[in-house]
Amino acid sequence: MEFIANLMDAELDPVEWAQLRESEGWHVLGCADHFFSPTKTYPHVWVTLAAMAGATSRAKLTTSFANNLFRSPVEFAQASLQMQRISKGRFEAGLGAGWEKAEAVGADIDYPEPAIRAERYIEAAKIVRQFFDTGACRFEGVHYDIDVPRLGPIPPEGAPPLVFSLGGPRTIRHIAPIADRVEVKLISQITRDGAVNLPAMASVPESHLHDLVRRIRDVNPTVPLSVFILCSAGGDERTKGVEALLGDSFLGGFYGAPGKVASSMMKLADAGIDRIEVSPFTEASFSALARELF
Repeated sequence: MEFIANLMDAELDPVEWAQLRESEGWHVLGCADHFFSPTKTYPHVWVTLAAMAGATSRAKLTTSFANNLFRSPVEFAQASLQMQRISKGRFEAGLGAGWEKAEAVGADIDYPEPAIRAERYIEAAKIVRQFFDTGACRFEGVHYDIDVPRLGPIPPEGAPPLVFSLGGPRTIRHIAPIADRVEVKLISQITRDGAVNLPAMASVPESHLHDLVRRIRDVNPTVPLSVFILCSAGGDERTKGVEALLGDSFLGGFYGAPGKVASSMMKLADAGIDRIEVSPFTEASFSALARELF
């Protein structure tokens, strides 16, 4: 099992953070692609990952996940190829549909209904796949009309693995077949309206994970599978509050004592998961979980 540590706080020094996480044993270092939330600011995804690449030597690096609402798929492909080059082959290109409404509206970026977001995501996935496979793209769709004769260059290590965060039947059907890795988005329905509905997480059963895995396997039987896990490990008041809110539900297992959270994560291997993106509510969770996982 591999684990991703996901940086989500612009107040932290990305160089120090990346070096500490690598020393703790984390296999992959990610950076979330958000602008802001009511409680914090986020680091810029490409600037931060470039700093991490220069500060580390072993850990892989990934976008967790680049937001398709914010960025052209041409820019995403260009930046990904360059990240693969400067990291000497340690980068994995993660692209997501985009889900948070408040920051898109606050930044004066169009926030379409879920069906349109899915359509745009499917087209963007095909565009980036073409760039990674050929170094160029000609594509005419409903949302994108692309004619780029050359992009790159493709680095000596090859294009980075292309990773997609998928949770809906339509995106699974159209995107999973062209993915190098799929991250199973367990809470896609919880974020469908543009914000995390935390209490509703208690209603997500373990069977939902197995259903999503089955749907992905139906269209791509061999693709490696990751899962995105919101979590919090420790005895602080926030962690205890969320643990109490979610109770003994499936997702409630990812809140509370570090040993409990780590055990819940390791059990995900039973569903065919070989990598977990760890996105905690508290920064202290990373060190606490590292002592249990590595």
